[in-house]
Amino acid sequence: MTNVFKILITIYAFTIFQGSAAAVTWQDDFDQATEDNWQLQGSDSVWRIEAGFLRAKIETQKQWYTIFELYQFTEFSGPYDNITIKIDNIGAAGDIKFGIALGKHFLNDDGEIEEIGYYLFFTNDMQASRDGKVFLGPGKRWGTDVLNEMVLHFDGGRFQLFGNDEARMDFRDANLPKIDIIGFVLVGYVTDTVNTGTAWVDKITISGLPVSPKQKLTTTWGHLKRE
Repeated sequence: MTNVFKILITIYAFTIFQGSAAAVTWQDDFDQATEDNWQLQGSDSVWRIEAGFLRAKIETQKQWYTIFELYQFTEFSGPYDNITIKIDNIGAAGDIKFGIALGKHFLNDDGEIEEIGYYLFFTNDMQASRDGKVFLGPGKRWGTDVLNEMVLHFDGGRFQLFGNDEARMDFRDANLPKIDIIGFVLVGYVTDTVNTGTAWVDKITISGLPVSPKQKLTTTWGHLKRE
């Protein structure tokens, strides 16, 4: 067994229980393939682990089209009502936008998915989206394509965004007391030439994830056992 302090994907279990559930913190250093923890929603991009980074780029045959690719977190399923996401060294180069998507499935009266609403927190901008439809204008809210640190708090409908320790946004959405989607989002527009934009992230830490004591023990033991 190797040193447990070198576990690549670590789950820290808090001892404070809320009813039958515990809050846990999950971290991915992207030091090895972690496909079991993420699922790509889309077919117009390539995501890979390379030299301790998660890297992504658009790769498609489509033309004159807006690309919306979601790399969804699946290790702990939602809903989520009080989480903090901390990302180290995240950025994009070229004609793309990259960041974190928080979203929710909205159901109709028959319990079927009617639409999916997102808030997209990029390194240099923020947008709302329905079903992955994004308006890509030339403007940016902030001139930071690269951030040393991005922090995003979500608490019962309140969203707070920080970039490099600077408060950027603080707002509420009464329609989103809980969310059920967390993921990296890559957005770009392709014309008749190749989009050469690339994106990267070094590490992500998500705290406040809901998990039952049984799930917590099973998951933690599973990671330890593999070591």
